[in-house]
Amino acid sequence: MFRIESFFSTFSPRSDEQGEEIRFISEKLSILIELLTPSEKGDGPTLDDILARLVELMKDQEPVIRRIDHTTARNNDLLEGRKVRPKTEDGRTS
Repeated sequence: MFRIESFFSTFSPRSDEQGEEIRFISEKLSILIELLTPSEKGDGPTLDDILARLVELMKDQEPVIRRIDHTTARNNDLLEGRKVRPKTEDGRTS
């Protein structure tokens, strides 16, 4: 027979672990934002400058990202028993 108490007792430790991981990630992100954001005007790059540079870097990685996307889509098709989607001329899956 299903007991709700046993269900929640097994779920609670996992929830605590996930909460701790989220707190850890949040702390690291706060530190990263603090390091990237200048404390005073003129004391380093602005947030807009940093974001523009990140966009540039992502654009440079577009061919790699497309290849990863195609590989992932192909693997999903194979695992789920579907016909594998061919690559289009621009490198994207159809």
